[in-house]
Amino acid sequence: MFDPPNVAGWAGGRTWITPATLLQRGNLFRDVLSADAAAFRPPDRQMPATYARVGENLKKGMNITEATKEGTGDAESNMMADRDEDFNTRYASYRGWQMAVEKVKPIPRNTARLDLSGMVISAGCKTSADVVDYFARRFLLVPMDSATRTQLVDFLTRELATDNLEQAQTYMEDPLRVLLHLIMSMPEYQLG
Repeated sequence: MFDPPNVAGWAGGRTWITPATLLQRGNLFRDVLSADAAAFRPPDRQMPATYARVGENLKKGMNITEATKEGTGDAESNMMADRDEDFNTRYASYRGWQMAVEKVKPIPRNTARLDLSGMVISAGCKTSADVVDYFARRFLLVPMDSATRTQLVDFLTRELATDNLEQAQTYMEDPLRVLLHLIMSMPEYQLG
């Protein structure tokens, strides 16, 4: 959201709906719904690969000239070897990232505080089909086709190892989150 493609910002209308952005949007839902907050790698804490490679090379004991030219083989790295180290932009960028990460406090990331189990129970859902229908009513503005509905019902039944929600109450939160991620990744959700 805070990384627009250029200084003009984000394009509006249909231009933002591309295969790449749809995939990224689905991955965002996975990261938010996933119970594994520790595995979520925020982009504001990831150093670009070129600068990370410089850091790795320095840790190996290379001097700055060798650390900044090794590994890429491009014209820029060859040019670096001839430059005065006071003007080594690759090393300066690496240090800039290091200093930024040291100074900027990380934003705590947590999973969404949703109780999907409680939602489906309070909605009166008794079976996997009831859950799929409830999520479809709650999260989709357009109806899903019957084949997709059947696939989602079968998926949830397999994940729960039962069609009876009462039997799965103690362990159904994670499968419900995966189901919701699947629904939020569907074209029907993107149209809403």
